[in-house]
Amino acid sequence: GEAYALCRWLRARKFDVDKVFELLDQARPNFEVARSSDFYPDFEAALGFPRSVFLSQYPAIFSGNARNGCPVMYLRTGLICPDGIKCLVSFDVADRFFWNDVYYGLRSHLARGREYNPDFARCENIGVYDLKGLSRSQVTSDTFEMIKVANGVMASFPETLHCLLIINAPSWFGFIWAAIRKFIDPRTASKIEVFTSQKSSIARMKELIDETQLPADYGGSGPSLDQAAAGSGSSSSSRPCSKLVVANHLMTPSRKHKERTHDVDLDGRGGVTFTIHTRCRSGATAALFRGETLVS
Repeated sequence: GEAYALCRWLRARKFDVDKVFELLDQARPNFEVARSSDFYPDFEAALGFPRSVFLSQYPAIFSGNARNGCPVMYLRTGLICPDGIKCLVSFDVADRFFWNDVYYGLRSHLARGREYNPDFARCENIGVYDLKGLSRSQVTSDTFEMIKVANGVMASFPETLHCLLIINAPSWFGFIWAAIRKFIDPRTASKIEVFTSQKSSIARMKELIDETQLPADYGGSGPSLDQAAAGSGSSSSSRPCSKLVVANHLMTPSRKHKERTHDVDLDGRGGVTFTIHTRCRSGATAALFRGETLVS
């Protein structure tokens, strides 16, 4: 309710009212812009491409609820592709993804959490950042820019993090974590747990999340994260998975390599639809071949 929402803002600044007003003033401009567009209810209309395409480059996915009712958001950082994100959207409008995700996605998962656990009352979520496959080359200024964009949106929703698990952390992550902490409020940083061992991280996840709500990727019986991203399954759904296969492939021509090709093997399994997204200022051309024959 309203009293709890006000308390979240107060807790975020340790009940220092002057600092609370400062936080409100910082968050208000971005909030007002998003509110004027109703927080972008139609993702594709707001950004110009389907949600599944964005998730293929920035895989941040809500899937299932924890034992206490909190929605769980998974971010597979090893699959983040800064070049792919820039091919789709400029950073000045990338916040539309996060506004849509929080205002519409998180709200529905919070309602599901209250069904899962009637005692669940707080507007909080659990985050799982999986660093498996993360290379240093992916940790660029663009990666930090996306983090700042996300933090800019979350400034309007303080104290909504129950806890964050960083799992499969590589040995060099300690240096990166020291830099990332500078962008994070100290109170929030105290809620973050870092695991280098897969065994210990899975054990901690199972303490927080029932097996039926845990994605198959982590040994649970819930839908895989790919299914969750495609919207083909949920923890309470028994619907069969769609036979539609969506494959997103990033192609990055350069001055040296102006042409790129990508092969698709249909294997006699029906038709295929191609959609091309580009932000190239000079435009781009595409050609479709079946074998050596030009189709389109």
